[in-house]
Amino acid sequence: MKQALFLFMIIASTLAVKAQVTEEVLKEYFLDAEFFLAQEEYIDALYDYTELYNNGFKDNANINYRIGVCYLNIPGMKDKSIPYLLEAVKNIKNNNRDSKYKEEKAPMDAYLFLGNAYRVNNMLDKAIEAYNTYRKFLPASDKNDIAFADIQIAACNAAKEFMANPVTLEKTNLGEVINTTSSNFKAVISGDGKTLLYMNELPFYDAVYYSVLKNGQWSNPVNITPMIQSDGDQYVTSVSYDGTVLYLTREDNFNSDIYVSRLVESIWQKSVPLNKLINTKFWESHASISKDGKVLYFASNRQEGYGGMDIYKSELDASGDWGTPVNLGAAINTALNEDNPFITEDGKTLFFSSQGHKGLGGYDIFKAVADVNSNWGYPVNLGYPLNTTDDDLFYYPYKNGKYGYISLLEPDGLGKEDIYKVQIIVPGVAETEEVVEEEKPEVAQVTEETGETPVVEETTASTEQETTGEAVQDLVAEEMQPEETVTVEAAKEEVLLTPVYFAFDSYALTEKGKTELDQIVSLAKKYPGLTFELIGLTDAIGSAEYNKTLSVKRANAARNYLVAAGVSAGKLVAIGYGETRFAAINSNPDGSDNPEGRRYNRRVEIEIKGNDASKLLIKKSEVPENLQIK
Repeated sequence: MKQALFLFMIIASTLAVKAQVTEEVLKEYFLDAEFFLAQEEYIDALYDYTELYNNGFKDNANINYRIGVCYLNIPGMKDKSIPYLLEAVKNIKNNNRDSKYKEEKAPMDAYLFLGNAYRVNNMLDKAIEAYNTYRKFLPASDKNDIAFADIQIAACNAAKEFMANPVTLEKTNLGEVINTTSSNFKAVISGDGKTLLYMNELPFYDAVYYSVLKNGQWSNPVNITPMIQSDGDQYVTSVSYDGTVLYLTREDNFNSDIYVSRLVESIWQKSVPLNKLINTKFWESHASISKDGKVLYFASNRQEGYGGMDIYKSELDASGDWGTPVNLGAAINTALNEDNPFITEDGKTLFFSSQGHKGLGGYDIFKAVADVNSNWGYPVNLGYPLNTTDDDLFYYPYKNGKYGYISLLEPDGLGKEDIYKVQIIVPGVAETEEVVEEEKPEVAQVTEETGETPVVEETTASTEQETTGEAVQDLVAEEMQPEETVTVEAAKEEVLLTPVYFAFDSYALTEKGKTELDQIVSLAKKYPGLTFELIGLTDAIGSAEYNKTLSVKRANAARNYLVAAGVSAGKLVAIGYGETRFAAINSNPDGSDNPEGRRYNRRVEIEIKGNDASKLLIKKSEVPENLQIK
């Protein structure tokens, strides 16, 4: 429900102590509040919890906890969560996540939410203290929650770095024609800059609005929700380059699917879902279309991902429908959530939001650039203050990312969230005035309608009597010789890169492997401009799917070791390629197994990149000649 202003007035009126109400009524308030909280209708939940608070529950840690959670999820009111959560942590009960009317203790999650509240209000040292306290409550077996707490602590420390080196941001409010006293958000714009679609928060639902640029001014927006036949449950995600094809998501409490609507003779047609390769029983939250209309980027939490939401792409097949999606891989996706992908018009840069890459906390906005082989480089954080310690989502790039459209809650805004056109000013780069095209480009014909394998539990797979990964590392030291290199500048530091080798069916680092990674730690400290790509690989034993998963685990094992040793996670990309890119033979010419060759394939290769790479003379070890692939 979106009765924001009305409910805020009611909430304010309830702050005065009211006459005692019956136990039955209080229970009804609690049940209603719990329902609204489960539906993420935080304003409505807050109203009922506040009624309880003012009628004998002021000292109840559980109710204080729930009020704090509500405030933490209402834009512009998140600072109000802190006193309630501080009251909640005075009375904590381990593992209490029960929804009981008589419960007086708050769950230990109260410390996690208190840390979040401090973080989004830029009280970073207090946030770290709260996260550390939460961490102490967790049993050693709860590795996922411990890791999540560590990520939040790391984000707070990273936030200090970003805030100490802010980017210069130029912001332009789109003005009163577009922005109102309610929230305006999820704005997308056509490639020629003449078509704008966005969401507008109305009293009882979120509406889709449409405006066109005429004589340099935006026209009065039209509510096209009835045209696309939405019940207020469809949200803008992107628009085609020519402004005639609109992609939306249709959301309910259980599922989200991607829909499309077309502009025909000034009328937006009823939206229809994409095919079942794109829309699944899982949550598909967002879609972005390439300039030529042939590639769809979207976010989904389907099972074959790295964890949480991942970003996929799908291409039009011969029939003109969307083909099997492909996961964008470990360079982009992490064990946490990636969402809101936007591809630039030249197809080379992907903007997206992520919880897993180095950021200030919550979601941050990143961009990644593809190389000449269409491989994604490591994502770059767009910096503070565009990114904040709160969730930062839905940044729509324009003119290949030179500009962006984003919704911000600003002190000088017109109401709640306003839509802004922004530009990150890079020192030393001359600015050119944007020119709006006079004519629309030729309309791309678009028809309607994802990668990396999931991380699964490994099984004991072989009775092979094999040399361990450590022994292989010893063999490398004896048998592998560096490649010949051309004469180079004497000032360059020579670096011999030897892969990190693993035992059969294992992703555990050996001592020799750690020694190789320690060399990377030293290089990262000596040359801050270096970045590293960690490429996980396997031999040919086992299924392709299983080996792909194992290769990802090997790459992540190397990455985790480096991060723990102090290398910035933002300088590392971990990718698993499975049983591909063999360095040595897996079998003999007669088809018999060659265990010695396979040992050289169970590895993580390290690629050194970045601005400081030119300062190094990089040599790579070779596989013995008798094991090389001819």
